[in-house]
Amino acid sequence: MEIKKVGIIGTGTMGLGVAHVVATAGLDVVAVKATPGLLEGVRQNIEKSLSKIVERGKMSAETKDAILGRIVFSSSEQDVAGCDLVIESVVEDISIKKGLFQRLERIVSKECILATNTSTLSVTEMMAVCNERGRVAGLHFFNPAPVMRLIEVIHAFETSAKTVTTLMEFSRRVGKDPVLVQDTTGFIVNRLLTPYMLEAIRLLEHGTGTIDAIDHAMMTGAGMPMGPFSLADYIGLDVVLAMSQNIYQDVRQQYCSAPHTLIRLVQLGYLGRKTHKGFYDYSKKPVIPNPQLKHPVA
Repeated sequence: MEIKKVGIIGTGTMGLGVAHVVATAGLDVVAVKATPGLLEGVRQNIEKSLSKIVERGKMSAETKDAILGRIVFSSSEQDVAGCDLVIESVVEDISIKKGLFQRLERIVSKECILATNTSTLSVTEMMAVCNERGRVAGLHFFNPAPVMRLIEVIHAFETSAKTVTTLMEFSRRVGKDPVLVQDTTGFIVNRLLTPYMLEAIRLLEHGTGTIDAIDHAMMTGAGMPMGPFSLADYIGLDVVLAMSQNIYQDVRQQYCSAPHTLIRLVQLGYLGRKTHKGFYDYSKKPVIPNPQLKHPVA
């Protein structure tokens, strides 16, 4: 099966990043806004992102216009009816995703592949609400999607071999490097990275090292491109907390449980870069470790 037209449900950072990737590869895209609000703002967001690439000399203005020309922006799920592949990138809530998959089955053809971009939720649980289960799989892009080469192709319990083959070929066609993964909570990358970030938070709570010391140690001593606290802030602390909770539900091991400090930061609305404060304070120039975390949060 050749994929020529791709629907993307959800136009947040990840959804627009995937739209950018797919349209750059020459495929037609229908990007559906899943939350209330004006569509013009969605178009402006991706146009702004592409314009920055043009300004850096990495893309011509003509290429930018061609990419935008391949993307149709919509607020109606019905507009993905003619797509060969639909990728959902909505909020990480299993009930919302299952409801979306049920609606999509009534909209798309029986040949259309339904994929989820979930980072930790069960693809098999989403598949369970569908009639045509063989065409359901995970297609996990990484943020920022235009830059990160990896895609985890998730083989859920009843995903067909044809669907897997098609998604592996699609991933390569859009310039990515796919790996095939079984449907285990967190898949490969987040299953390994989440405990790494959680253990760093526990080291902070125990007074083993400061935020910047732990980050520096892992970058210079272990060759990590980002330290665990910088990484957590980049991902979003609410996302890290959700991943921790999902993985803990699966394995019931203490090393996957959410540390006290992470829970408190999320409760306070300090979610990292997107709120300008998390383990670091991004409102300061230069960026400094959050001064409230010199000692464990009580």
